[in-house]
Amino acid sequence: MNYKDDHTKKPRMLLEKQDAKPSMFVNDVSRLFMHRAKRECEKHGVSKGYHKILMELAHNEGATQLQLVKLTHLTAPTVSVALGKMETEGLVRREADTADMRQMKVYLTEKGREKVELVRETFHETEQVLLKDIPQEEVDAAVAVLRKMLINLLEEEDK
Repeated sequence: MNYKDDHTKKPRMLLEKQDAKPSMFVNDVSRLFMHRAKRECEKHGVSKGYHKILMELAHNEGATQLQLVKLTHLTAPTVSVALGKMETEGLVRREADTADMRQMKVYLTEKGREKVELVRETFHETEQVLLKDIPQEEVDAAVAVLRKMLINLLEEEDK
């Protein structure tokens, strides 16, 4: 069978797997969700990787480059290159920290804030696709189970 895209082959095969584990579904749903959201962001002019930086700046205006590395889990060179491009595109501006002139703080521009809204809308639309034709009570039940799974893993991490 030919699949639309390589990234859908494994999840499609998972649907046929009788002994599939919940973690397999969680992993593939998450991967497909992010793939769609990134693709749709790119259609709106938000280049690969920018969405993470934009969203972190929306919540942490004036973050330093090092803080953005930690918050986004991107590498320092990736953040550095992305910020340079984003500055050129007018999405962010950098200013020296008045308390520590060695530090550069990063701020969204008006154009950057507009892109943040596009990213939010894109993720909201992707969430709607994810939940299409699923009754609210099933969504609530799934969230309850996923919450318990998350708690189990966090408790294990805290040991």
